[in-house]
Amino acid sequence: MHFSDWNGVKVTAAERFVLEPERTVRVGGLVWSWWNLLTRRLSTHYGIWQQSRLSIAQECQVIVLLFGIVLLIWGSKTLASDAERQRAEIQAEPEGPLKDQALRFVPEGWVVEATFAFGGFFAVGVVIILVYLPSTVATILGLRSGKIATFRDQKHFFVNRKAPDKVFYNVPNAIYALLGSASLFFVIFGGILFLFLWPVSSQTMNLILSWCLGLSITIGIKTMLMMFSRKEFHQALMRKRVKASNYNALAMECWQLGVGGGALLSRLCQFLFAAAFWIGRVDVVFLDEDVSLFGYSFDYMPINYRTELLVHEAHKHPFINRLGGMFLMRMKHGDFASAAGAKWRLLFTLSLFPWLARYRKKRGDDDDLDDEELLVLSSISSPNEGRVERLKRRIAAREGLGGIGFLKKNKVNDGIEEEVEESSKEENGTAYARRTGIDVLMG
Repeated sequence: MHFSDWNGVKVTAAERFVLEPERTVRVGGLVWSWWNLLTRRLSTHYGIWQQSRLSIAQECQVIVLLFGIVLLIWGSKTLASDAERQRAEIQAEPEGPLKDQALRFVPEGWVVEATFAFGGFFAVGVVIILVYLPSTVATILGLRSGKIATFRDQKHFFVNRKAPDKVFYNVPNAIYALLGSASLFFVIFGGILFLFLWPVSSQTMNLILSWCLGLSITIGIKTMLMMFSRKEFHQALMRKRVKASNYNALAMECWQLGVGGGALLSRLCQFLFAAAFWIGRVDVVFLDEDVSLFGYSFDYMPINYRTELLVHEAHKHPFINRLGGMFLMRMKHGDFASAAGAKWRLLFTLSLFPWLARYRKKRGDDDDLDDEELLVLSSISSPNEGRVERLKRRIAAREGLGGIGFLKKNKVNDGIEEEVEESSKEENGTAYARRTGIDVLMG
C-alpha cells in the first residue's frame, strides 16, 4: 500500500482524500496525456482506456496526411514545371506589350513551389492529430468528476442515450474533417502568400499590409491611453472623476469610429481561422448551443463522439470493472449478495471508494438502512466533521500517538492542536462492535 506524508504522518490515498476533500491535482493537457499514454499510466493509474475507434481514426488520419503531403509535393513540382514551360514559350515570342502582360500573369516556378510549401497543410494536420487524445482525456475526466453533467443534464445526455449506434460515424468524420481543415488552411495561407508574390496582385497586397500595420500601431496607442485613463478616471464600475471621464469617453468613441475597421478585420480573421481549424475536430463543440435556427443546431458530430465516450465508459469505467467483479463473486459463491454480504459490500465500497461518499443518499431519503446503521455509517460515508475526526483518531492510534478515542480541536494561532483522549467505551455492544469493525476494515 502506498503511503504519503500528511503533517508528518504517513497516510494512505483514501485517508488523504478524507482529510483534504478540497485538495485537487491538475491533470490533463497535451504533454501530460501523451506522456501517460506512452508510459501506460493512463490506463493503469487513471483507468482511462483509449477506445479502439480513436486509435483507428488517428492511424487513418496519419495515412491521409502523409498521402496529402505526397500529393502536394507532386502537384507543386508539376505546376511549377508547367509554369516554367509556359514562360519559356512566351519568352520565345517577339517583343511587344502582349508578351509583357503574358509574362506578368504567368507566375514563375519558385512562386508556385513557395505557395505549396507555405500552405500549412502538414502543420495543421499534425496539430489536429495531437489534440484528439488530450481532448478525449479531458472529456472523460469531466464526465467522471461531474464537471460535465450526465443524468442531471436533461437536454444532452438523453440524446446520447437514444442513439448509441451513431458511434460508427466517428472514424469517417475524423478522417474527412482533418482533410477538410488542412485543405482550408492550405488555401488560406497559400493563397495569401501567392497574392503577395504574384506580380499582378503584389502591389495591392502591399497596400493592404501597410494599412493593417498602420491600423495596428494606432490601436496599440489607443489601448495604452485607455489603460491610463481607466486607472485615472474609473474605480471598479464607478467614475472617480465624472467630467473628465465623460470627455475621455467621447474622445475614445470618436477615435473608434476611425479605427473600427480593425475590429471588423480582427473579428473576421478570428472567426475564419477558428472555423477552419475546428472543422477538423469532431471531438468538441465549436458553435454554442444557442446558435440554432428553428431548433437545428448545425453541428452534431461532437454529440456522436461524446456518445462513443459514454458507451466506452459504460463498459470500461473502473467502478464498472469492480462491480463486475462483485457480480462474478456472486455467481461463484452464491450467497455473496445476501443481507450480510450486502453490509460487507457496503463497507468495502466505502473503504475502497471514499469519493463515492459525496453521492450517497442523505438521511431522510428512501433507504433500506435503519437509523442505527445510518448513524454508524455516517462517520465514514459523509464528508462531515465526525468523519475527519474519526480518521485522525485512527491514524493517531496507528502511529502510536494515542489510543482510539475522540479529538478535541483547539485553535492555536493559525493551526489546530489535536488532543487524543481515551474513550469510555461505555456504548452499546453491537454498535461498538460495528464501529470497531469499520475501523479495522478502514485500516
